[in-house]
Amino acid sequence: MRGLGEGHYPWDLEPGSNMTNATIDATVIKGGSRTLKVSYKGGTQTIVVPKAAAVVTLGPGERSLVKPGAFVLVSATKGADGSLTAARIAVGKDGSQPPM
Repeated sequence: MRGLGEGHYPWDLEPGSNMTNATIDATVIKGGSRTLKVSYKGGTQTIVVPKAAAVVTLGPGERSLVKPGAFVLVSATKGADGSLTAARIAVGKDGSQPPM
């Protein structure tokens, strides 16, 4: 998903939250602290990742993962008639939840 939504901007997960979509340039683990140095078109960020933060990887999945009770994140666009079309769906697997 490199380049998709790239940047650092406000996010609607909770008040005051931000989203950073970037390329990891370096990781530093020192004294139990994890730090990521990331870059994206127009900027860079240094992000401290708390020990309790979930770290997940996105990858292709099977349609069978989309079922009642599954945790999902759907990116959709609204058509002129008001209908929604999903561009992509992130689905939790093995008890995980999509990170957004």
